[in-house]
Amino acid sequence: MTSPYSFQNSDTVIHFAKAAIKAGHEVTGIYLYTDGVYNVVKDIEPSDDRDRNIPALFKELIDAGIPVVACPICAEYRGTMGKEKIIEGSSFDGLGALSEYVEDSDRILIFTA
Repeated sequence: MTSPYSFQNSDTVIHFAKAAIKAGHEVTGIYLYTDGVYNVVKDIEPSDDRDRNIPALFKELIDAGIPVVACPICAEYRGTMGKEKIIEGSSFDGLGALSEYVEDSDRILIFTA
């Protein structure tokens, strides 16, 4: 629910997902809501720490087989709607996708500000 570089939530999600996969767990998906949709905007880059490129780190999760989905209404409100604006492999889907993740999981984690 938070944008990259404002809080550590994006980093926590990325590191937690990687650790879960490494430990043999399945990460059903990551749903980006409210300002969280900024995490997959491909033109957002860090100004001072190139190793902390949040969209690129989310792309690594996608490449590892974890679906990363952004709320289309949240993206539209923030001017980030459109496949051309987000990193390759991420997508837009409504809250139905989130409900499917919840239904298919035995645990969910929510990161807010």
